[in-house]
Amino acid sequence: MAFPVARVGDTRIYMHITFLASALVLVASGYGLYLLVFASSLLIHETGHLVAASLLGAEVSKVEIWPFGAVGKLERTWQLEPQSEAIIAISGPVQSGLLTAIASLIETVLAQKIPGGNVGAQFPLLDFLIRVNLGLAVANLMPCLPLDGGRFLRSQLALRLGYIEASRKVVRWGFWFGGACTGAGVLSLAWGLPWHWALLLGPLVIWGAIEEKGAAELQNVLTLLLRNERLLEKKAIPVEEILVNRDTRVKDVVSKLRPSRYHIFLVAEKDMSVCGKVSETKVLEAFYRGKVDLRIVDLCGDSPWP
Repeated sequence: MAFPVARVGDTRIYMHITFLASALVLVASGYGLYLLVFASSLLIHETGHLVAASLLGAEVSKVEIWPFGAVGKLERTWQLEPQSEAIIAISGPVQSGLLTAIASLIETVLAQKIPGGNVGAQFPLLDFLIRVNLGLAVANLMPCLPLDGGRFLRSQLALRLGYIEASRKVVRWGFWFGGACTGAGVLSLAWGLPWHWALLLGPLVIWGAIEEKGAAELQNVLTLLLRNERLLEKKAIPVEEILVNRDTRVKDVVSKLRPSRYHIFLVAEKDMSVCGKVSETKVLEAFYRGKVDLRIVDLCGDSPWP
């Protein structure tokens, strides 16, 4: 459940109810400045995703902010382009890691100039900035959905299993990871261990995994519907032709797709003569259904080549 809060160009910004709840708790507890540091860290983390998506030509239509990060929804489903998903997924943790390194360097310099070197006591917000961004980087590298590490892993598995089956597998790992975190959090309360954060992260991951599971099941139908909607809205979509060998596999063809383009594949014989053509729609349908090793020529069907 998310609520719209802003619009930047064509990108709609939403806040998930769990982030709003976290914000209210921090403000009510007198930690308004900590909330500002936390929100800024999330913004920088998401900026990494958005910059990478923009460089790859993707069109970001929606950003949903969660306590563990943000989830971007692209007009063209970049999950269909495995290498793009991998690059976009990893860029968020990289941003958080860089901010952690910069803040740690500042803390080291201050420690040399402050008597006793107790920087954390005198600059608690700086210490909080380091811990928050380190947590964002490490947590989002976990190989399960809805975290960035899960999106990176799905991009690799999709080439062997297809998008839907890869999503199901990584979502299951999300349930296991969320359950393990929740259990660790409960034990930390019972035994007085410093793992209270796990009791918050666990349920959030499980909640996000449930939403990812539903999204994966609907993605195929939504993609086809949104493509028609996009054509009606844009009036025209750039088309790109790609020449491929008749024996090229679907998984290799999908890696050639680019955002903001509609692709027509020209199927060529060994002598380079064109024997047929295949639309992007057929390729993506095969990819979704897990037919990643199907030859491109097998998608030509009986359609005559004009």
